[in-house]
Amino acid sequence: MHSAFELIQLTEKHVPGLLRLSRQAGWPDYGERELLLLVKHGRLFGYQNSQGDVISCIGLFSYGRLASIGLVIVDSEYKRRGLGRRMVNACISQVDENTAIMLCATKEGLPLYEKSGFQTAGSIRKYSCQSFNPITKQHDIELTSFTEKDLPELTAADQAAFGGDRAALLHQLISQSGECIIARNMEGEFIGYGLSVQTPANLKLGPIIAPSPGLAAGLINRLAAGKQGPMRIDVPGDAASLHDSLEAMGFHLDDEPPLMMYQKKTLPVRNGQLFAVISQALG
Repeated sequence: MHSAFELIQLTEKHVPGLLRLSRQAGWPDYGERELLLLVKHGRLFGYQNSQGDVISCIGLFSYGRLASIGLVIVDSEYKRRGLGRRMVNACISQVDENTAIMLCATKEGLPLYEKSGFQTAGSIRKYSCQSFNPITKQHDIELTSFTEKDLPELTAADQAAFGGDRAALLHQLISQSGECIIARNMEGEFIGYGLSVQTPANLKLGPIIAPSPGLAAGLINRLAAGKQGPMRIDVPGDAASLHDSLEAMGFHLDDEPPLMMYQKKTLPVRNGQLFAVISQALG
């Protein structure tokens, strides 16, 4: 039966198939633009059936010595045939042994990842907000809109906080963003940034890079204040100090899936300033 399926690398022409799978999985934040971004900045693989339909997908996103696996979906009609396991193994085989691999696991996928050699190393907290409450606390920082001259400092700060080089991805993400806000101290030194991107379902906030939870909350407040509609932010479990500020702004904790690492490897050194990720797939 498996001979009817072919594992291929997915390209832009497969985006309609990826969109169908994302909708079936109940992941409303993925539209055509979001999926094109993943195809452009990652390596996406999937199985096709004999009719040429994409029946599964997985993404591998590389940032130097750190890689992330995400967008793991198997069509409901083709589950329990080993496609997920084979896709995960295919991605692992693409990464050299000196690179750490992380992923954010769904409850359904957790047993598969554990069998494939992943172990829980943390969590990602998913928050949603239907009605935003602005905060009024002021900080001695200057918040300004991004300009191209900010890019070198932004990417350097991001790499120190995230632990991997994602400059090309960030440049593309900023071009698609609703807002990118830069934080500087009173001496004019770059100290952080925040992004908002409108997806089909939410105003998605992240990344958020800041030297403290209070300043992270200030960036979130600037990005969200005055906006209408639902919002979402995904926060690393080790940034739980942001929780009270998020609750005060009207965010609610919906889920806390595990962050997993392959074969007991650890994340690259981070400076503790990552307060929100881009997405659970991209990290």
